[in-house]
Amino acid sequence: MDVILITLGVLGFGAILISAYVFTVAARNYVSDDHLKQEPELNTAADGLIERNPQDRRSNQPVQFPLTAQGVLVTEDRRQLPDRRRAMAA
Repeated sequence: MDVILITLGVLGFGAILISAYVFTVAARNYVSDDHLKQEPELNTAADGLIERNPQDRRSNQPVQFPLTAQGVLVTEDRRQLPDRRRAMAA
């Protein structure tokens, strides 16, 4: 009986150590600020990420079609509703 209790105690202590290790590794990976230290070459147009100027967005100036955006000719607006926020509220 003593052997069984000692075995269960050792296994329980091991489980506590393993769970503490898993918790610290997860906290280090998911709560750290490592994502702020990314290398600048990762944010390139080849990755699909394009840096935008805040003044480019929400300027409330009417857009005239056809237009060229980043070397691509856009012939017409793809949106059907004049204000897409209204579609979400309706």
